[in-house]
Amino acid sequence: MHDVNDEKHIKLVNRWFYRIITSIARPILVGYFKLTAVNTDVVPEKGPAFLLINHVNFFDPFWIYVMLKRPIYFAATEDLFRKRFMGRLLKWVGGFPKRKGSNDYRAVRSILDIIKKGGLIGIFPEGVRSWDGLNSPIIPTITKLIKRLKIPVITCRMEGAYLAYPRWAKKWRRIPVKGIFNKLYDGDDIPEDEGRIYRDISESIRNRDYELDIELKKYRYKGLANDITKVLYRCPICGTMEGLKIVKPESKNMVECISCFSAWEVTVDARLEPLDENGQPEGTRIPLFQYSDLIKKMPLIPIRTETHLPVEKGELVFLKSRPHFLFIEESFPNLRVLAFGKAFLTNRRLLFKTRIRMPLNAELQKIDSLSVEPGDKFHFRYKGKMYRIPFNRESPVKWYDIILRLKKELEKNVTHEGRSKDNTYHPGASSL
Repeated sequence: MHDVNDEKHIKLVNRWFYRIITSIARPILVGYFKLTAVNTDVVPEKGPAFLLINHVNFFDPFWIYVMLKRPIYFAATEDLFRKRFMGRLLKWVGGFPKRKGSNDYRAVRSILDIIKKGGLIGIFPEGVRSWDGLNSPIIPTITKLIKRLKIPVITCRMEGAYLAYPRWAKKWRRIPVKGIFNKLYDGDDIPEDEGRIYRDISESIRNRDYELDIELKKYRYKGLANDITKVLYRCPICGTMEGLKIVKPESKNMVECISCFSAWEVTVDARLEPLDENGQPEGTRIPLFQYSDLIKKMPLIPIRTETHLPVEKGELVFLKSRPHFLFIEESFPNLRVLAFGKAFLTNRRLLFKTRIRMPLNAELQKIDSLSVEPGDKFHFRYKGKMYRIPFNRESPVKWYDIILRLKKELEKNVTHEGRSKDNTYHPGASSL
């Protein structure tokens, strides 16, 4: 079977093909999104270079592609390469697969191969598209690659891109978008200190959409609140899980808690304006990221669940899903249905239970490579196998955030139990 991950298939983009594609796409993307490119002269006309971009919008790679005068090669999520035709199309335009949430050495080899051929590598250093409009941590291997290869490093900060199409939103908005390019390093002036490189990249691609002065009356849309509950999966006031509901009609752009009846209007600049009992504004509009951060810090409350769920002593259940399919992939791209049932999350395990069996009983400490793929598909790896749960009609972000949170708590407990009275760590100390 053809393996789209094989670095031998990395080829430079045909220049004529690139010109035809961009000539068709450029007027559409530039015209609709009012796309502006700033300072593109810093991008080398030829030769290898890194282009690092903040990732806040689905269209980011397409915008970058039409803003430049030379082909750019992007590492795209492995999930997009499952279909043979899509995989080939992505390769034609300069895409190559990258496994999210893990050290993918095949992707690194692809990068090295393209650099040897003089290509321009486009990288989203955060590895994921932002849910709340703030930057995610930069992947550490990026700084190591930059330090090792010593080729020019250019950055592009997308401005207005998050507001134009937040990751959780159903529809995009015609907010003007800018791509602001900046030369970070020449090949011979890259710092030896990886921490310095990390800080320079972070500052250069810092998302600044919340600092933009958006004229609210100019951009009036309906449905601005649709699916914001993917990020706000708890009420910011009372903490009720899945407590926020979209108020009809959609033109109200309003969400309300079913428990405490707190209500907000969602505005086009990704803020929530508190409303009183009469639906009138009261108080200051709150940026989405502040409420998102507040929710992540709320205490977790155990839930009651089926008595036949095989929980152990001291094990608490925090999440229970609606019925979903569970997929498994033992070798790429062979994804198949494993079961249909419900997922349960405890302080120790992620369980998946059908009516007659339990096809997944995964210890949280052994789960890695968590990601949320397009279409709210929740991915993770366990014992060398990839699993997928498409969380339809509920927040995949909820499961992602809380699993990471519980994993960190387990790691803290293991570290604490592994220390002796003299505060030295013993690698052989027992876990929970």
